[in-house]
Amino acid sequence: AQGRLGPGRVHHCMRLIGMAERALELMCSRAKARVAFGKPIADQGVIRQWIAEARLAIDQARLLVLKAAWLMDTVGNKAARREIAMIKAVVPQMALKVIDHAIQVHGGGGVSPDFPLAQFWIYARTLRLADGPDEVHLESIAKLELKNEYPSR
Repeated sequence: AQGRLGPGRVHHCMRLIGMAERALELMCSRAKARVAFGKPIADQGVIRQWIAEARLAIDQARLLVLKAAWLMDTVGNKAARREIAMIKAVVPQMALKVIDHAIQVHGGGGVSPDFPLAQFWIYARTLRLADGPDEVHLESIAKLELKNEYPSR
C-alpha cells in the first residue's frame, strides 16, 4: 500500500515547491517596497540572507523531488521508497520556513487575507501530517540506511 502512495506524495511536494516559489517572489517584492528606518528592508542583511537561503532550500528540495520521481519512473515505487520518505520529510519543512520568513517580511499583512501566505502556511503544515508525520518518514529513512539496502547513488 505504501508503494502506491508515492505518486501522491511527489505531487504534494511539487505543490509545496510551487508555494515556496510564490512565497519567495512575494517576499522579494515586499522587501523592496517596504521601508523601515528610512530604507527598504531589502537593504537589511538578515532579509537578504532569508532570500538567499530560500533560493538554496527551494532548489535543493526540487532536485530531491526530481530524483525521487526519476527513481520511481526507472526502478519503481518500492525501490524509490527512501527518496519518497526523504522528500516527505524535507519539502514541507522547507516550505514552512520559506513561507514563515515571507510572512515576517510582510508584517501583519502576511497573516491577513490580502496575501496567500497564511493559507500556504496552513497547507504546508497540514502536509507534515497528511502522509504520515515527519518522524515516521525519518524512521523509514534510518532503517533503510542501517540495512545498507541502498548503496551510494
